[in-house]
Amino acid sequence: MRVLVQRGGCPQGGWAAGQRVSLDENEIHHLRVRRAKDREAVEILDGFGLSGTGQLIQSGREWMVDVKTVEQRPCPPGLTLAVAAGDRERFSWMVEKSVELGVTSVVPLHTGRSGGVATRLKDAHLDRLRRSALEATKQCGAAWAPSIEEPVSLEEFVRRPLTGIGWLADSQGKPAPAKLNDDPLTTVVGPEGGLTSGERASLTGAGFIPIVLGPHTLRFETAAIAAAAAATQARLRG
Repeated sequence: MRVLVQRGGCPQGGWAAGQRVSLDENEIHHLRVRRAKDREAVEILDGFGLSGTGQLIQSGREWMVDVKTVEQRPCPPGLTLAVAAGDRERFSWMVEKSVELGVTSVVPLHTGRSGGVATRLKDAHLDRLRRSALEATKQCGAAWAPSIEEPVSLEEFVRRPLTGIGWLADSQGKPAPAKLNDDPLTTVVGPEGGLTSGERASLTGAGFIPIVLGPHTLRFETAAIAAAAAATQARLRG
């Protein structure tokens, strides 16, 4: 069983072998559902690179973990998904799956055609989204959860210097490269109605290369996961 032990559970802001750390209500609920047992051995993660082993300690209705071993895993190569802030439920699904593929950062974008989506992702949904990302690390065993940034306009995003490689999901683009090194990679995915010609021109002018991700029109969450999968496979080959 994996348990998420957030750094806030330890006074030092992290945790080390020999320490006893507390669990938050979400993890305690998870243990009750799983019918965890006192003194049960667990794998522990914090979503920020710390992983290790521990032993559950039950005290009444409270649960803690005695930390046995700790390892700080290196941050994976930068893999950013900058995605139009469409339907929040589909955006949340995308974030969960992106964890499994090693995405390191998710940037919700306000674009010309995403503002009219009634169920679009908004600032108020970010805490839940970040929690979903952490929960996904527990499910798949990833040591690092992606950072979920505050939504930004595409215009503001384009003004940021592009570090490493930039892809633009585009039906008129070329197939993704078969091999990649570990240089940072950022992929931009537009909304359901697509990017405007001006938005597309801004991105290509900033160095983003149009990449086709499939033979048919993809929903934004499908395109984002397809891009992450293509990048992950290319890095494995490289």
